[in-house]
Amino acid sequence: MTDDDSGDAVRICDRTGGESPDRVERVAAEFETQGRPYARATVVRREPPVSANVGDRALVTADGDLVGWVGGAECAQSVVVDRATEALADGDPVLVGLAPDPADVNRPGVEAYPMTCHSGGTLEVFIEPVTPVPRLVVVGESPIASAVARLADEVGYGTAVVTAPDSGGPGAETDATSETVPATDARAVADAIDGAESVVVASMGEFDELGVAAGLLAGAGYVGLVASDERRDEVARAVADRHGLDERAVLDAVTTPAGLDIGAQTPEEIAVSVLAELVGRRRGVAGPIAIDTADASDAIESESAVAGQETPSEHAGTTDGDVEDEAIAVDPVCGMDVAVDEAAATVEVAGETYHFCGEGCADAFRDDPDRYREVATSG
Repeated sequence: MTDDDSGDAVRICDRTGGESPDRVERVAAEFETQGRPYARATVVRREPPVSANVGDRALVTADGDLVGWVGGAECAQSVVVDRATEALADGDPVLVGLAPDPADVNRPGVEAYPMTCHSGGTLEVFIEPVTPVPRLVVVGESPIASAVARLADEVGYGTAVVTAPDSGGPGAETDATSETVPATDARAVADAIDGAESVVVASMGEFDELGVAAGLLAGAGYVGLVASDERRDEVARAVADRHGLDERAVLDAVTTPAGLDIGAQTPEEIAVSVLAELVGRRRGVAGPIAIDTADASDAIESESAVAGQETPSEHAGTTDGDVEDEAIAVDPVCGMDVAVDEAAATVEVAGETYHFCGEGCADAFRDDPDRYREVATSG
């Protein structure tokens, strides 16, 4: 190729094999749907002869795969890929300059590198790490599932809710922007939630096995089950048998009960504990998270002593307005604590009333009460 009107010399680095801009945008949309991080590299300045134009762009994955065009492999791609993977790791954008003499682009705010392409030329490429909204899948229509989905939006998650195919989607208590996935079979659900960071199963027995299996088949980094240890074991056996998996491996891969141990009882409190655990995982907190209230108590006592005042504990007493503790029962199906006065459903068998956190657990109990009665505790 001879010089053209733009003044470009012979291009050793041609555009053969370069992806179209439309293809780059489609891949970016796929990555964001999957919750997959990537770095976007955009050519913001050029001096011929170079094969890239201002506005050319590419995507770079954490593994160093490149889709798009920012110049040839021997000219610019190798530097862009190296700096893009570093930007993904540290989260900081960077402006890269490439010139035959790096001093020509060495100025504040620009990282200068030699242009190794034989045709020479100068490029500046802006590299920006892109971290899509993390995707959380909530399985079930119980009050806990609704609370998790609703509060997840405030924490910055993109939420999908797995519900019965004929339910019409998440209830009014769930955030209206949540995506709905019909609970058909585990493989179909796994395909629909591919790329999800976390799966929380809170179906109270209705879709426990399907949700756990779908989360494992989809390769989610976290699969949590809101249930008792006994229920967890039942689900693990069923999932292992149905999908040809090792039962021990299923048990090791599922967090039960989902959430931090903060003494949560209401659906909203349980949702907070679950989301706190997920946030801790995203931020790289290792090991259990301890909550230490000793310092705050000491500060209150110290300030009260200085002021000559009674501490709250010294002044505590009962009044006519005090409310007695709520009666708490244990849901015999999932093992969750249920406030008797707020139970979502009750079932009476042999003169004894059993309380449930959701209709799914109540239905499972009605189908086979003898299976659960021996572990039930009435409020």
